[in-house]
Amino acid sequence: MLYSIHDRPPIGTSVLIGFQHFLAVFAGILTAPLIIALGMGLSVEETSYLISSSLVVSGFATLVQINRIGPIGSGLLSIQGTSFAFIGPLVFSYQTLVVNMPAGEALGMIFGSCAFCAMTMIIASQFIRYLRRVITTNVAGATIMLLGISLVVSTLQNIQREYQQAGDQGWLVLLLTGLVLASIIFFSRSNNVWLRISCITLGLIIGFVVAFFFGTVDFSVLGKLDSFFVPVPWRYELAVDWPTVLVLMPIFLISATESIGDLTATNDLSGLPTGDESYWQRIQGGILGDAINSLFAAFVCTFPNTTFSQNNGVIRITGVSSRFVGYFVAGFLILFGFFPVVGGIFQAIPNAVIYGATLLMFSLVGFAGYSIVASNEPVRRDWIIVAAAIVLGYTVSLSVDSMTLLSAEWAMILSFPVSTGAVFAIALELLLPKSKVQAQA
Repeated sequence: MLYSIHDRPPIGTSVLIGFQHFLAVFAGILTAPLIIALGMGLSVEETSYLISSSLVVSGFATLVQINRIGPIGSGLLSIQGTSFAFIGPLVFSYQTLVVNMPAGEALGMIFGSCAFCAMTMIIASQFIRYLRRVITTNVAGATIMLLGISLVVSTLQNIQREYQQAGDQGWLVLLLTGLVLASIIFFSRSNNVWLRISCITLGLIIGFVVAFFFGTVDFSVLGKLDSFFVPVPWRYELAVDWPTVLVLMPIFLISATESIGDLTATNDLSGLPTGDESYWQRIQGGILGDAINSLFAAFVCTFPNTTFSQNNGVIRITGVSSRFVGYFVAGFLILFGFFPVVGGIFQAIPNAVIYGATLLMFSLVGFAGYSIVASNEPVRRDWIIVAAAIVLGYTVSLSVDSMTLLSAEWAMILSFPVSTGAVFAIALELLLPKSKVQAQA
């Protein structure tokens, strides 16, 4: 490390490296709330609020995470943002709720349910060592694979819808989607590390430029935005919907296990020991920070916050793990979030361009789930659990309409394959006997 975790690099160096971290997470932080808003069919104004608030909350959440305030925060150079893991369940829950109530009331129930889940995770964070015994690599891997599969299927359906709506211009939808997808893959395979880190942002820029050349970029959205963003606590009347809680809670638990992996990687890159008591205090503080940040996000009506893994690549490349750099990353997130025009430009990007990027990103989510299982030297039992959870999760979700004895609440819960599959994975993990070697591990 050129600068270790407690060093203070020169201001110029800190600003430059902080901006590199910002670029690494910027597209991801903006894409998640944009995709959720598109899936919910929200207005331009509501979408702008969600994007701006996601940036601002991510900035303040990063400050919480890098500053270990008592037991809260990891004290590592860990950047916060809206997790892609929540896209599917949030859109699914909203679409189910909005059938029977106004959009504002449905959003209030979404954010209220997220707040309840976050408060539950505040308690669960105190038992994080024991949580890993239940949320094993098999459970986490199967759930994340289900998330990736469901998001890829949803994206392909969105691309098909865009193609059909475009009529004679359908070829342009396929061109933009394919071009963005190919560009991201190209840059991700580059020998230049900065191009690899910025591959998503570069892919979106190329798609935006080509779309602008063909006249499909609509800048009229910018005229509908405020000049300055002000977070509005309790923008919607918060309420808890228990079926929504049951859909979201498994995702909060799985997200916590992902955060453990991200924080462990940051811990290792920072040159700190892994497995000792101080390590577990950092992990516990990081998960507690995630939960408190997600609770704060719900109060200002935006989506759950969790640690990002992209910044670990920047730490590895720059050799700088200083927490001091995190102040500048947080500053950039908050600064850009306070100007809705930033999110407005992102909203002006045609859907076909966005879907080209998310198609690859969501595919990688599914592959990440596979990698989690594969990295733990799986045996036949592990793959049986993973395969059965995926198959049962989708089978039950597709069969709900024929289960006439189910109440509307249980039908909603079981209709989402990810949370259903996660429950099956946990049950199979507990019920299927382990070999003697596994039991001793």
